Amino acid sequence: MIKAKENQKTFIVSQDDKLRLTPFAKCGEATSIVGYRDDSSGKVVASVELPTELIERSILANVSIEITLSGSGEVTSTASNTAHGSSSSIKTVLLDDLVDMLLDRENIHLEETTESELRIFLETLHKSIRAVERAIATLNPAAS
Repeated sequence: MIKAKENQKTFIVSQDDKLRLTPFAKCGEATSIVGYRDDSSGKVVASVELPTELIERSILANVSIEITLSGSGEVTSTASNTAHGSSSSIKTVLLDDLVDMLLDRENIHLEETTESELRIFLETLHKSIRAVERAIATLNPAAS
């Protein structure tokens, strides 16, 4: 008999004994260990060591990622499990918030962003602004 409770499995060993197991994963660069621990003692009950690359490939083989940009400037990313057809993660960020995150002083330092790269980015933003202005003009021909 298996009972699931928040990532926890309860196995009835005998009438008076219950073994509660919790899944765990230790991820490394080359290999990762996944398995179950006994909740009462913290000891590993069962585990397997796998190449991390194998785990990554298995996950990515069944994941579809979709990124959309709405007319109001919302960037939405969705990760779906293609094997089960379910969306597991949806995140929406405003485009200007995304730009603010990119231009955060600490992020620029960590990414070692150069002035030249920022000037290219600025020109790209100017092109985007002109494209939006053209789109507005086509929707509102009397205003132009």
